[in-house]
Amino acid sequence: MDYNFNSRERVLGRVVLALTLDKKRMVERIVIGRADQARRRLDGAANCDVYYDQTRPLGSLLLSLERDTKGAWSRRGNKLAASYGKVFPFEAERWQMAAPVGDFLQSKYGGGEPSAMFAAVRTWEEYLNCFNMNHGADVLKERLSTLYKPFLVYDSNNLRRMDAASVLSDALRDGESGVELWYPLAKRPFETVVTASSLLPIIYYYLHKVGEWRLVFQKCKVCEKDFLTRSRHYELCSDKCRKVQAVTAKREYDKRVKDDEPEKQYETAYYYWYNRQRRLRKGKAANPERAAAFDVAFKVFCKEAVRRKGLVKRKEMEPDDFKNWLFKQQAEADRLMEELNPKLD
Repeated sequence: MDYNFNSRERVLGRVVLALTLDKKRMVERIVIGRADQARRRLDGAANCDVYYDQTRPLGSLLLSLERDTKGAWSRRGNKLAASYGKVFPFEAERWQMAAPVGDFLQSKYGGGEPSAMFAAVRTWEEYLNCFNMNHGADVLKERLSTLYKPFLVYDSNNLRRMDAASVLSDALRDGESGVELWYPLAKRPFETVVTASSLLPIIYYYLHKVGEWRLVFQKCKVCEKDFLTRSRHYELCSDKCRKVQAVTAKREYDKRVKDDEPEKQYETAYYYWYNRQRRLRKGKAANPERAAAFDVAFKVFCKEAVRRKGLVKRKEMEPDDFKNWLFKQQAEADRLMEELNPKLD
């Protein structure tokens, strides 16, 4: 659902960010919208309007949180607060002053990063909410300062050292530490942590769960992106990267054995045995008992072939002797096929 950053009318209901974490599936779900609509969406209703609803790999919010070390958000917030002085008979000047900020917020909203989307909507909501308050400009600055603080103090580069948790703990104040917890229901199987102001307690909650579940942050060996995983044994972040690594490994292997004649001879003999093994397992005349007997001989061949290949590489065996032995082993595979499955064509 689109959000109108030119709107001059307040809309009833708080805009919240709701976060659920699924350890089993290793995913996070974030819903941004009016509190009642967000709750209904989490409960399974499809006919409700929310600004954002996505399920992503666990850790995505921690790794992609908006950063603002140069204070771009704060400058826009101060400009909105300053525009409060431009009221009747200069009402048009007020909105003219706020328009560039609306464009900035629209660009952040359109970027699709949920922390930036939430901050953009909350900024405009607070701008409209504080206008008629006494000392509205001061109240707006205070609320936006709380909203933007995570963009200044949080740094995803510290995640693998877990420094971020201590930084957030020091940054949290009493007024910023409160969140709502929506307990699981029938169609909402996970607890949901919800905020309408600061993202700091959401991030702190997230990091606490990462530590409680003993998850770790890793850097993918293929794409070099950080990701969250169950242990340090996982070195690839996705199926896409796993496929890339498999292709790369095959190319490296092919390049390595291109001029390695004993390796190529061994590979040819291996697949000679393998294809016959497959016929016994999956062919028209497949027989599990005969296939099991062939498997034993296949394993003996592989073990001895690897040993002899090593002798050739160490120059303890002549390449021609290894080649001749492999030819004999292919004949042995044919003999076994006839013995185990005489009806095979």
